[in-house]
Amino acid sequence: MQNTFRRRLAFILFAGITIWVFLWYTHDLVDKLESSNRKDCETIAWLWAGVQYPLSVVGDDLGIMSCTVCGFPTARANHSVETDSLFCVNCSETTSHIHTERLLPEERTEVIHFTRKLFGDLVTRLDFPTIFADVDNNPQIVDGGVVDGFPEGRIQEFRKRMDILSAQNDPIPIIARGDTIGHLFFGTSDLNTQMKIIPFLELGLLLLIAAVVFMFLRSEISRDKNMSWVGFARETAHQISTPLSSLMGWIELMKDDPDLDELDEALVHMNADVNRLNSIAQRYGQMGRKPKLIPMDIEQSVSEIVGYFNARKGLLGRGVELEFNQSNQEHIISGNRVLIGWVLENLIKNSIASCAGKPEGGKVIVSCDYTHTAATEIEIRVSDNGKGIPYANQGRIFQAGFTTRKGGWGLGLSLAKRIIEEYHNGSIRLLSSTPEVGTVFSILLPLKGGTNRDNNFVG
Repeated sequence: MQNTFRRRLAFILFAGITIWVFLWYTHDLVDKLESSNRKDCETIAWLWAGVQYPLSVVGDDLGIMSCTVCGFPTARANHSVETDSLFCVNCSETTSHIHTERLLPEERTEVIHFTRKLFGDLVTRLDFPTIFADVDNNPQIVDGGVVDGFPEGRIQEFRKRMDILSAQNDPIPIIARGDTIGHLFFGTSDLNTQMKIIPFLELGLLLLIAAVVFMFLRSEISRDKNMSWVGFARETAHQISTPLSSLMGWIELMKDDPDLDELDEALVHMNADVNRLNSIAQRYGQMGRKPKLIPMDIEQSVSEIVGYFNARKGLLGRGVELEFNQSNQEHIISGNRVLIGWVLENLIKNSIASCAGKPEGGKVIVSCDYTHTAATEIEIRVSDNGKGIPYANQGRIFQAGFTTRKGGWGLGLSLAKRIIEEYHNGSIRLLSSTPEVGTVFSILLPLKGGTNRDNNFVG
């Protein structure tokens, strides 16, 4: 159960980190998009500033003074001068100059209109609002449209928009020949606005998932705890019922026949049942606390448990045989004999239940020997020729609460896994299982030198 909780916790942490990384990535994209929008606007502002001087020259109605010798142009000082003697840079002498039109009025109007329309079309391709304004913050071009001749009320609306846009982004100055001739005000695109909302939505989603997962884990832990208590109660009743039934049977026989010939045999069995009850009490008394581990001969413990089942044929069921393949060697581990016995009993009971009702008879084999890979571990195998475990369920058998047996609580294997892995630093796994062929469970425990003189398990 604890390993399952750890796996779920690891998954939650991984999901949380993934969502947080995506949250950071989205926030970074928003910043990059804003930076890209500003660069676009700066480029347009630079271009607009770059054409201002040529436009001012084209729009100058003073015209020029042209040299009558070489035709080289010179600036015209005022409207009243039509001819004048001026120094020609090209001729390197003073020559006669005459007034010449730079462009015809129609041509000047066409050039200015074309240039403004070109920039207007460029600005309209942007997906966010823009306003070109002069140095006195008088709007000139709004979203690509020239506002010359607009009424004062409409101009005031544009100025209010400029205040809103300046609050969203700092206006970009339009600098021509070292002088600021105006500003470009720009806003935020709809896509940018939507992208800004996404990190908050993701954060909300993360918090919602965390809350749901927390509630789920809380309810699941509570459910597992309740199931554990109920399961312990049912398992305790089941464990106690067998020796109690035996004791009650012998007591009835002694009541009916005080001079019972099998009195010595009855006392032996009654003593074994009393010791069995004491063992069960010890077993459940150690649940929920870290057990004391002492050196023990694991093969001897397995032999005693198998002997207990074989001495009570009612536990085996009809037609089921239980064998123990001994290595006749001493395998010392550091363990708790009571809890190890509980694990083995559960595996054996499961195998016996799996073999029940087989027409050809069931067989359960328990073996205890060194592993094939290392002599530092002892392997206990419990195999049977029963009905097996469906393939779809084999990955879930150690989960608390999972069971395919009617009336079962699904706690035996989960508790067995906890006892072996958390308390004894070993491992328990389903080695193989084939439906209608059989099942093999394997327990690996680390070996340790020592004696078993202090163990008090009675089979």
